[in-house]
Amino acid sequence: MSALPLLVTHEFRKLESSVQEQVYKEFYMLVYRQVFFILRDHAAVEDIIQDAFLRALEKAPLLEELERLEPWLRKLTRNVTLNYLRKHRRNRDELDVHSQLMVNETAAALELPARTEQEVELKFVRDAIIRYVNDMIPGYRQILAMKWLYHMSYKEMAEELEMSEGAVRQKLYRARETIRKRLEQDWGYVFDREDDEKRGKS
Repeated sequence: MSALPLLVTHEFRKLESSVQEQVYKEFYMLVYRQVFFILRDHAAVEDIIQDAFLRALEKAPLLEELERLEPWLRKLTRNVTLNYLRKHRRNRDELDVHSQLMVNETAAALELPARTEQEVELKFVRDAIIRYVNDMIPGYRQILAMKWLYHMSYKEMAEELEMSEGAVRQKLYRARETIRKRLEQDWGYVFDREDDEKRGKS
């Protein structure tokens, strides 16, 4: 059973230390990949998660719908992360191994031509996609993480981002289109634009 609801139902600082550690561990596991995908700096991620947790301690008791706790915690942490990015502009390092799981799915999601299945070329394409994602604004990386890392539905993404499902589809389409354009420019791949536009609107 999850210990996270104790943030809402109990006064955290009065819980036993072992229970406090369990609550923090679950919170850490819930948000770590989300923050790392956007920031890619483990030390900074640790600081952000601690900051977000302290804010959660203050605000969680006010949450009226317990079933919304996890999405609320993810949203709070995302906001702390984006605020950090606004204050600390920095060079982007390469994505970590967890994010490379997303890259493996990207090839299928973008429907790369069959010839890219050749091992050497596929490796270069994957490396290129990592660079392309690195160059994206945090908002695009966030929505790609939601779709490709967390496999969230459009409805779930819309609720967390507080926008319509149509706006989510359009934003995701633009993020994927950014990658497609660079693949066409750098690798000469040609994608079916009509099918892509239908996906963006559907």
